Amino acid sequence: MNKLILITVFSLFLSLIACTSSKSDAKGGDSFAYITNQGDHTVSVIDIAKAKVIKTITVGKAPVGVAVSRALNRAFITNVEGQSISVIDTNSNLVIETMTIKGSPVGITIAPDNKTLYVADWYSDRILAINTNDLSVQGEVIVATAPAGLVVSADSKTLYVAARDTNDIAVIDAASLTIRKRISVGKHPFGLTLSPDGKMLYSVNVYDNTVSVIHTDTFKQHTLTVGEHPYCAVLNANNSMIYVTNTQDDTVSVIDLITLKIIKTIDVGMTPEGISFDATNNQILVASWGDNEISVIDAATNTLKTRIKTGDKSRAFGQFILTSK
Repeated sequence: MNKLILITVFSLFLSLIACTSSKSDAKGGDSFAYITNQGDHTVSVIDIAKAKVIKTITVGKAPVGVAVSRALNRAFITNVEGQSISVIDTNSNLVIETMTIKGSPVGITIAPDNKTLYVADWYSDRILAINTNDLSVQGEVIVATAPAGLVVSADSKTLYVAARDTNDIAVIDAASLTIRKRISVGKHPFGLTLSPDGKMLYSVNVYDNTVSVIHTDTFKQHTLTVGEHPYCAVLNANNSMIYVTNTQDDTVSVIDLITLKIIKTIDVGMTPEGISFDATNNQILVASWGDNEISVIDAATNTLKTRIKTGDKSRAFGQFILTSK
């Protein structure tokens, strides 16, 4: 009888180990999207594999920008009307801190070394550099009227800022917070993206209906025409294509970066704005402000896979996909 009990206990122990290993392996491939909903002051957390919202988090008033970090287990949210930044613990999906900003924060990004959070204050024309460890402001720089999109080089040494109302990109030394150069682009640049090697910078120019393709070593550029009122852009896995949201066409332009031509136009939800690449599942996620949903595009076939309902007026301006590996 005792022997039988021991065998049973041992079997249960082995089963527990197997289950634990299985969960750990599955978690290794998980990815989640943190979608800002400006209309109802929330963030929708989406389990991308399950294609559904698993939690809705109340944040500050009118959230717009988002930046996530797997290393920090954090999602940082800019609340433009609340004049604050909500800090979400991505393990618990709870707001653990709210940082007051004397201004109107919109654009936001985290340096690849995870040490510095950069925030674009839309109405005060400045960029704040914030220590991610204690949320202290390390410095600020005035860039131009209405700074919008932000992106940082892979070595965390250079910050690029889209200055919407001066139609240029400010190239900033991250250590000194000084402007090294200004790059003229199309009218009203908003979203920015950068190739992983830092050699190519892409500026989405809203009023020109263009994307500026900029060589960061020479600052020479090529201009691509896309849809009506483009907003943001993202690269695919091997950086061979760029996807651009067109807010007035309700489409995404897919551009081949070898030929520099549009190879496909994909219909998505109404007023698509934020866009991000899900490396785990090779998908493009698009936030549609007008339809309160996420459109999921298969990056292998460039076809629409599904739509996921979110909150009111989804913006998701920034890098909003968090992977667990």
